[in-house]
Amino acid sequence: MQPKTSFRFGAKEIRDILKSKAHCLQAGFPPDHVLIKTFNEIRDGYISEVGLPTYLSQMLGPLATVEMRYCALYNEDGRRLEFHLNGRHNQSVQRFIADYLGAGELPFKVEVCREANPDRVEVRYL
Repeated sequence: MQPKTSFRFGAKEIRDILKSKAHCLQAGFPPDHVLIKTFNEIRDGYISEVGLPTYLSQMLGPLATVEMRYCALYNEDGRRLEFHLNGRHNQSVQRFIADYLGAGELPFKVEVCREANPDRVEVRYL
């Protein structure tokens, strides 16, 4: 058994790693590529260190409290994840992800489009 590598990154570095992962996926790297797997390992280690609620808060920033009705969640291959919100439209995206998806099923990308400015889409990577 190979020992786990300990990475010492903060939230800013993890956000940079997630953006790099997004660029690699857009460039055509498959999700099982060693580089993507390494990015995932670093992210998972960071989540283990800080906990899922802190991780989500750090990665989503001020968008963490946006209601799910304004959010679209996507997996690594770009497919939009469909959910039956069943009255949870007002629930914050951070709470929804923590309560219903958990660390093992994190969406890769969160897009937020608010009613006040429908032409502006904000993106965060998880």
